[in-house]
Amino acid sequence: MKQILMTCVMAAGLMSVPALASSSPEASGVASKAILKGNWKEAEALLRQALAQNPNDATQLLNLAFVLQNTGRQTEAASVYQHVLQMDHNPVVAVNDPYRLPQPARAKHLAKKGMASLESAKQ
Repeated sequence: MKQILMTCVMAAGLMSVPALASSSPEASGVASKAILKGNWKEAEALLRQALAQNPNDATQLLNLAFVLQNTGRQTEAASVYQHVLQMDHNPVVAVNDPYRLPQPARAKHLAKKGMASLESAKQ
């Protein structure tokens, strides 16, 4: 299982354990809990709702890409990762792993890793 959970946002599958990212603790927290439970449908709905309010929230976008990737929609996930890569800003997001302390990471770095995980899954 390739995953990366960021403090309230799931990024692309990068680890055997989810790593979560966060921007808005309230919205991200609920979506993150759904992701951790594997409730992809609920997580996707919450993330899309949050993105309707702020379409360039890198944390929410990365988590949405993660959800899409884990539900077999690699083409759509790649499109979301590309959106993050094309944004004018490159915010720092908190990457959480249940086995380590939260670590900062740049959104575009995580999107590149997500794209790489999609490519390696093709092979």
